[in-house]
Amino acid sequence: MLIIIALSAILLLPVIAYLLHPLSNQKSIVFLITITVFGGFFINFTSKKPYLGSWVQATQSESILRTISRNDEFDDVLLSEYLKSQSNLEQSFLLGTQIFYKALEKKSFISAESILKKLNADFVSENFQVPIFNLLADFRDEKYPKIANSNLLVNFENPTDCNLKLLKLDVSIPNGPDVKIASKELLSPNVDRPIKLDKTNSVVRGFDIASAFLQQEIVKVEVFVGCDNFAFEAFKTIDLKYSQDNQEELFFYADEWLKKEQ
Repeated sequence: MLIIIALSAILLLPVIAYLLHPLSNQKSIVFLITITVFGGFFINFTSKKPYLGSWVQATQSESILRTISRNDEFDDVLLSEYLKSQSNLEQSFLLGTQIFYKALEKKSFISAESILKKLNADFVSENFQVPIFNLLADFRDEKYPKIANSNLLVNFENPTDCNLKLLKLDVSIPNGPDVKIASKELLSPNVDRPIKLDKTNSVVRGFDIASAFLQQEIVKVEVFVGCDNFAFEAFKTIDLKYSQDNQEELFFYADEWLKKEQ
């Protein structure tokens, strides 16, 4: 805002100098053109539906940048008005994500979390759920880098007389959303070493193993193995509240498999 006023004043200096010069002979025309141009600019800039810009939006934008620089929560009314200035919901959401990433760039986590809460509350359509999960994942990874690298290690002993052909692993939250937080399928796997599951194995980015560690959830690990003639399955639950260094290790032993016909 102050920059715009300063630039306007600088642009007016030659006009003022011309009008004050005693030998100027087109003062009325210059004065009329100046009033018309700057008057139109002022009316446009203060209008609720401007063609080139808005005094209100510029003021709101400055306030938002100050909030980010102080790492404060956003004023809900101000933020609502700023987002609603766009032509449709998609553009409003895009503007909100730009504010979020600006806060994240400045490491202003309180501001970033504040805009996230706003977007999550105002954009409830299914079209926005996956993008919001992506924002949540970026926020978590930036604020909690150690959590971002959390993982589960799953160890196996082959079922008796099983020539292992297929291994499937699914991780979910009991009584939680009906979406796996991790899923992995391996053909002719090598089970001599642990199988690692982390955020890269998620079905929906942001709803993953790292989030489960962050929220200290109880998770269920289901395993299916396919042999030549039979299949076996087993599952275990583990409370991540007691995890060490953001990692947990599970063991499935030979006598724990349940046999099922293929």
